Amino acid sequence: MIRGHVIHAVFSRNLAGFFSGLLGYVVIVAFVVIAASLAFSADFFASNHATLDQLTANFPALLVFLIPALTMTCWADERKMGTDELLFTMPATDLEILIGKYLAILAVYTVGLLFSCTNLIMLSVIGNPDPGVQFTTYVGYWLAGASLISAGMLASALTSHSAVAFVVGAIFCCVPVFISLVANVVTSGVAAFLRTFGMSSEKVAAIIPQAGAMDVFTISHHLSDFALGILPLAGMVYFFSLIGLFLYLNYVVISRRHWNTGEENNSMGWQFSVRSVSLAIALMSITTLAIGSVSRFDFTQRSLYTLSTVTSKVIKELDAERPVTIQAFISPQVPEEYSAVHQNLVGTLRELAHRGGSKINVRITNVEPFSEEAEQARLLGITSRSVQTERNGEIKIEEIFMGVRISSGLDEVVIPFFDLGNSVEYELTRSLRTVSRETRLTVGILKTDASVAGGFDSATFRSQPEWRIVTELKKQYNIEEISPDSPIDESKFDVLLAILPSSLTEPQLENLVTYVATGNPTLIFDDPMPMFNINMAPRMEKPPQGGGMMGQQMPSEPKADGGKLTSLLGVMEVVWENGEIVFDRDSPYPKIEDMLGPEAVFVYDKRKARDAFNPDDQTTAGLQQMLIYYSGTVVPRESETMEFTPLLRSGAANSGILNFDSLIIRNPLFGMTLNNNPRRDNDEFSHVVAARVKSKAADKESGNNPVINAIFVADIDLISDGIFDLAERQSIQALGIEMKLDNIKFVLNCVDSLAGEEDFISLRNRRDDSRTLDWVETLTSGAVEKRSAAEKAARTAEEERLADANQELRDKIAELEKDTTMDELAKLREIQMLQSALSRKVEVDTVDIERESEAEIQAIKASSEREIAAVKGQFRFWAIVLPPLPAILLGLIIGFSRVRNERRMIIDERRVNRA
Repeated sequence: MIRGHVIHAVFSRNLAGFFSGLLGYVVIVAFVVIAASLAFSADFFASNHATLDQLTANFPALLVFLIPALTMTCWADERKMGTDELLFTMPATDLEILIGKYLAILAVYTVGLLFSCTNLIMLSVIGNPDPGVQFTTYVGYWLAGASLISAGMLASALTSHSAVAFVVGAIFCCVPVFISLVANVVTSGVAAFLRTFGMSSEKVAAIIPQAGAMDVFTISHHLSDFALGILPLAGMVYFFSLIGLFLYLNYVVISRRHWNTGEENNSMGWQFSVRSVSLAIALMSITTLAIGSVSRFDFTQRSLYTLSTVTSKVIKELDAERPVTIQAFISPQVPEEYSAVHQNLVGTLRELAHRGGSKINVRITNVEPFSEEAEQARLLGITSRSVQTERNGEIKIEEIFMGVRISSGLDEVVIPFFDLGNSVEYELTRSLRTVSRETRLTVGILKTDASVAGGFDSATFRSQPEWRIVTELKKQYNIEEISPDSPIDESKFDVLLAILPSSLTEPQLENLVTYVATGNPTLIFDDPMPMFNINMAPRMEKPPQGGGMMGQQMPSEPKADGGKLTSLLGVMEVVWENGEIVFDRDSPYPKIEDMLGPEAVFVYDKRKARDAFNPDDQTTAGLQQMLIYYSGTVVPRESETMEFTPLLRSGAANSGILNFDSLIIRNPLFGMTLNNNPRRDNDEFSHVVAARVKSKAADKESGNNPVINAIFVADIDLISDGIFDLAERQSIQALGIEMKLDNIKFVLNCVDSLAGEEDFISLRNRRDDSRTLDWVETLTSGAVEKRSAAEKAARTAEEERLADANQELRDKIAELEKDTTMDELAKLREIQMLQSALSRKVEVDTVDIERESEAEIQAIKASSEREIAAVKGQFRFWAIVLPPLPAILLGLIIGFSRVRNERRMIIDERRVNRA
């Protein structure tokens, strides 16, 4: 029977001993300083996320050095000073002593971890972190440390030298931290060895385990689960298994003194060796079983890892007579960046199988590269994804599968791959609803020059693929392309998608206007400068069409209203200038702004913007960040019949309008090029990029005017394939930037809203709130505004100098014209010579002035970047300096208290009389 008071006595003795010297405080101070340095690294400010992800990624490696420093003296010093004999002769069992010492070291580690909570305070000051995520993250830190403490104690029990105990303890701690790294090196070496003998890659892949197969037994793998805001059963079982295994080995080592010498000693050693191996195998088996469990406790504020009411409703509506089959083809191991999606996908599938019962049949197939399962997956439309990852210091390309086929009866939906931007629960729930319904709603796609639905291009004689947004819509709707050459059937489509209607001819646009005017739900995208193809800009002429004799190009009909959409906008009672382009210098990712320019506008609320996303409209209420590119702006006309609801807005502080002609440089030799550095003047207005237009209720009842139900978006690039891919991958690897874009969600929300399919909107938008560094953004925005004002002043000075140079030319010409001493012919020759000379001078001056202006602007940008870097540097300085202060203060208080108590205990006769 374990006695609590004995454990408490051992615990108190060891805890007091640890803080009696300087070592304890040095270790704690070093720990909190290093932890703060890792948490608030340069990558922390670059990511702009209020999380401890940088610390979490490096925390296991930090423990490799911290834990041995805490445990190296626990047994070694006892043996070195001979106090171990006194300790083990006390009326206490070996197990009670072991538990007491373990709890004492765990308490010291917990104190250090509590001091490091200043990281959370600093994080809350400069950002808005999720409390639930921070709680589970620190629970993971505590469990990781608790598991390695038992390993460090084992090392200390094997030697009487503290330094040796530290080194051996670090080696023991490296096992659960770097076991996958070692396994990958070994498997890579064996695979390379087999290939040297001519063995094919397919056979090697079948013999050698896949790279990363041991990741599930590493601390970092399970710690990443805790960093998501959940307490997974698998992670807790893993950590407690490590604690149990190493404590048992500790117990075996310290109880060896009870063994008899001779052959019996050898026999006992073999017995305990077999027991230890058996325990290790049992714990590994339990951990493996726990990894397959769906049990987890969700602590995120928005319960991101708990099935929503929408999913429960869809499962309840399923017909047991028409069950749904889910075939999932998933790689057993994936790179670290896909681990969260992998875990969420497997967990959600098992939860659906549990909740659905006989209504849902889930089959999960593990897919290895080059296997029969991989071929079967590809035949069903599930594709692999080539993912670049770094393993063993080497950049590798791994083929992974994470796709699902959902079928019921004759209907099926295939999700080829769950990328980083996919909401796993939304994708699965939407597909369940889609295949379980008798019929699907229909979305019509209007045929325009954008060729969104793909098909044969008569101008280039090539087949064009459909846009990825169309592929996405096919997962939920029937998609049909409709020609605008004839009247559009009003009863055939639930929603009409019109992309680039400014390219339509007069009769084509009339058919669209008629369709919109009769109240049919319509989603319209147009763009003053579509960057996926600038030649399709509304102000450009329609490209020639193929179909002529001998492959000749035929001239096209002119665009209706000159590409201005006058008749359509008149019915909707809005204004959209086809040559106005929005820019905005505010960006959460300055690197992107430097690369793409201010015309790459980020729509997000964390700035001086009035409702960047309309919180009262269901299409945008849950969105957090979008990227639009060379977009236009739409404004309402004064109308008593139309209700104009802004959906997306640019920022107000550093925003403005550019003209199409100022961005285009027409060169007779090189054709049309883009002006990357036009003059940009802020107007300090937030510009509406997308809006919902509906007839007011009173106007609908009167029946005298058109009944409008449409959404107009002044940008097409936000749904182009390039932005679509960026939204899914959520990162720009070349710049080291991670982002979460809601472009796809916005479009799908618009379609669902117009079609009356509102159940999925809330589920699609279900995501943690944007956790950014608010205070840093506020302080750095001042530097951005200064840069904007300085650039404007530099441009103004440039224009003034050029105007002065031109005025000088005009003045000299005027003086010659007034000169009466010269005849007209001589005067004309003189004027021509003067014009030629001064024109060359103006050209040279223009180049010089532009070069000086550009140099001044670059200097302004550099100064602004230095100011921003200084702000971030100050935060990082205080984030590193503040954490150790409580530990140092506590050490000083305890030190002074101990000195004072020692002085009190000295009797007066022993005090030195200085009189």
